[in-house]
Amino acid sequence: MLVMDGDCSTEPFAVVGCGRASVARGTTNPVPGSAHPVTAPSHHVAWHPLAGAALLERLRNTGRPRPRSDPDFAHILRDRLEDGLSLDAPAGGDRLPPHTGPPAAVPGSPSPRSLPLVVTKDRLTRVLACETHCLSPEFGERTPTVALACGAMIDVLFRQLVCQGSIGDPMADGLAALAVDEHQQDLVSWIERMPRGDLQELRAEVERQVGGLRRRWPALGPSWMPRTQESMRVGLAGGAVELSARVDLAIGKPAEDEASVALVEIKSGARRPDHRADLHFYALIEAVRNPAPPFAVATYYTRTGELDVDPVTEELLVGAARRTLAGACALLRGAGGPDPHRHPNALCWLCSSLPHGDPGPARVGARRLIAAPGRRAA
Repeated sequence: MLVMDGDCSTEPFAVVGCGRASVARGTTNPVPGSAHPVTAPSHHVAWHPLAGAALLERLRNTGRPRPRSDPDFAHILRDRLEDGLSLDAPAGGDRLPPHTGPPAAVPGSPSPRSLPLVVTKDRLTRVLACETHCLSPEFGERTPTVALACGAMIDVLFRQLVCQGSIGDPMADGLAALAVDEHQQDLVSWIERMPRGDLQELRAEVERQVGGLRRRWPALGPSWMPRTQESMRVGLAGGAVELSARVDLAIGKPAEDEASVALVEIKSGARRPDHRADLHFYALIEAVRNPAPPFAVATYYTRTGELDVDPVTEELLVGAARRTLAGACALLRGAGGPDPHRHPNALCWLCSSLPHGDPGPARVGARRLIAAPGRRAA
């Protein structure tokens, strides 16, 4: 169950009309024997982002009992993933080769050079939307944009705030932090070449979001054991498949008897449904690799201060395992070479991963559907 949190202030008010009621909010009910209707009291709820101790308390308390450590359940999750990956080998039941030394060739399975197959949150989301994405040489990569640059800078600045307690000049600190990461060299170079107008737009948004972080995000004492950019990996199918994630913030000491860790992801943009699925993927990896799962996963939106918290349950983990298995099997099919399963939809003609004219009539039908939303495609 997803819960979005904030402070709410309640302001009762009533509007009484003279002759003819003027109603802004509430319910107008006539009084027997009177020509003058009156407005029943109503309430206006003003939402404010959580901050400081209130934000930490919401992360600590999900409103549900924390899951107990259950090694048997963790083993079941791993076994189901292992079995599904082995049985879904494109050869029709042949097991994937273990990634120990040069793997033996299995007809229709990924080539040894492509192993291990790394499954990340972004790859899962894209391949589950359409397996054709696997064919793109840029699969798993993202084209630099102002929004992407803002997100990357907010990530490193949030880490600085948690670890050092302060942020100086947001743009200077952000660029300096990105520059030491070899994986961000292309993005840093792109930012340095940005037109002046785009650079000013980026600076303004980064400074605005950093201002919100300074006001709202609390200092985390040593007892919270904050870990930023924590890498989480789980090998499956003898090492042929690897589930990989890097969480923005993990808090709480790992325990053996009861869940005591919360995972927090920072987002600089607007909410999207797949953000929850990303965190469920993180929870699954943590549950498989440790005796106890996390007790909560949360997304913090730096643009608005919204905090979405999901208590971790067995149902959540089972759903995440099913989604991960479906995506991993699709990735295996793509790595094995056969044509991917295609599911044309109304957005196909906007996709740069599809060649022109593919998937044929569905693309033309989609364009007509978008051009004339009142009509249904045949």
